[in-house]
Amino acid sequence: MDIDVKTNDLKKVVSCTSRVTSNKAIQPILNNILLSCENGSLHISATDLDIAVECKLPADISKPGKITLPAKKLDEIVSKVAGDSIKFSTDKNMLTNIVSSNSKFKINGVDSKDYPDIMTVEEKEKHISINQKDFLNAVNLVSFSASKFDTTSVLSGINFVISGNKFELGATDGSRLARYIGKLSSGSKGEKNSAVIPGRAMSELERLMSVFKEGNEDISVYLKTGQIIFRNNDFLLSTRLIDSKFPAYDKLIPEEQKSKAIFLRSDLLAALDRVSILANERTSVIKLEFKKGENTIKITADSPDYGNATDEVEVDYKGDDLEIAFNYRYLTEALRALDVKEVMLELDKSLSPIILKLKEEVDFDYTYLVMPVQLR
Repeated sequence: MDIDVKTNDLKKVVSCTSRVTSNKAIQPILNNILLSCENGSLHISATDLDIAVECKLPADISKPGKITLPAKKLDEIVSKVAGDSIKFSTDKNMLTNIVSSNSKFKINGVDSKDYPDIMTVEEKEKHISINQKDFLNAVNLVSFSASKFDTTSVLSGINFVISGNKFELGATDGSRLARYIGKLSSGSKGEKNSAVIPGRAMSELERLMSVFKEGNEDISVYLKTGQIIFRNNDFLLSTRLIDSKFPAYDKLIPEEQKSKAIFLRSDLLAALDRVSILANERTSVIKLEFKKGENTIKITADSPDYGNATDEVEVDYKGDDLEIAFNYRYLTEALRALDVKEVMLELDKSLSPIILKLKEEVDFDYTYLVMPVQLR
């Protein structure tokens, strides 16, 4: 193998793929990434046998070939060289020379024959298409609600549903719930399918979509038995699915809450950030106090170790007097992820869910639910 590739292109590809490799692999070769070049493109692949990623980028190929190289070391080399381009050349003993500007490295490679196959799909295979910008927004607004404590639980995954001309992403960790419903670009023809995608796989997909924004209008989704594949012009990600039925979270969302509060998103987020400085570090609980007929609410926090904090924020509130307490992190994560001017909180009683919805018109439906805690 003998190739020349632009450094900046290689940096982002190696950074993304190396994250998928396994540090505790039973098979040592899974610590490596696979470099394969042909037809003017360099393909870089990585897998831990649960998730697999393949990215491609243009390369000047003098001699095609394949080699696997240690992912961590290659990522360190590529991220630190100063030249505009990097040259790779491999001899018959799998010793790979890497040259960029004044930097030269010799790194031991491993023959690619034992590297696991990365599942590929043909464009003509049955699939759906989703606008990549819309899908990235959906993942951004839902993925943080998946459970981070038990990666073997179905709640660590994200529910993906295709129905008619729409797609849905849903996630819950038992204390909060996020649901996003958007439009497909093409492909469903009225069929309904669902899958539970591991949270880690969604995080890697989110990263890939963020890196490869240019030139990718749509992302294609291929649902197979026990597996799902996402593909665009620059990358392919495949992952095993979680083999469990996701809870019927839509039944947890109240149809109607009698009180409604409309805020400027930035004002509410800023007030929560300020008050949270003195929130209890163990519980992260803060309290909202609504008064009937008033156009401000009081936000308070109390820490047994440091003291307390109070702030006020303007609100358009329709409802009775109400005090409600909750983990502030759950609400601030959603507010940070949203790119809107106004948000609406729907409330009922002190132990009823807080429902966050969007006040302005957008081309998707988003609902975010936070469970309150008992006031003492």
